Amino acid sequence: MAGSKRPGEYLGKVIGLEELVEMLAPFGMIVKVDRHEELDYQAMQMAHALVGCVQEDAYRISACANGEDDMETWKHITQASLMAFAGTNCRSAADELALISWQATRLVGVLGALDFPGPIPREGNVGSGDTLMRTIRLTAAALSGMLKAAHAAADPDRQDGDLAVAGQGLVKAMAALEAASGDAGLHTAAGELMAMGD
Repeated sequence: MAGSKRPGEYLGKVIGLEELVEMLAPFGMIVKVDRHEELDYQAMQMAHALVGCVQEDAYRISACANGEDDMETWKHITQASLMAFAGTNCRSAADELALISWQATRLVGVLGALDFPGPIPREGNVGSGDTLMRTIRLTAAALSGMLKAAHAAADPDRQDGDLAVAGQGLVKAMAALEAASGDAGLHTAAGELMAMGD
């Protein structure tokens, strides 16, 4: 299928539902379009599933590299990771911040939606976990808010009101970061014990 596509055919466009179904199949993910459900939502789900499939492929390739702690290998992995910006046709710092912000926002969503082992129960839309997971969620939320603010400040095409909204988000991000820092001593002690374990 890929060989039949023209160079640039998908550039700046949304991939169709049936094509997404075809792209997912070789990865072992067999899906069907439900014409009775919202098509745009299904397309978003399939597109994110495709991102996951390709990320898994990138992960396996990176894991095959010998000695991932080696500085030279890490440099290669970092340079390969930067190709994501080429793949999304980033042309400016604003474009780069938009992509990173997009990734961070989704990280916050999935960290909140998933349940993890621990004594802290699920509360509404926020999943269960332990103290470390709570700190991770707070830190991710802070990172997302900071990136949104950085992108809004750098974006020459921002709409009226975008900067104010981003500023409010930045204030909330700092509150989340401050809350996360409250458990720093606990995590430091846990980390020192873990380091002694092996």
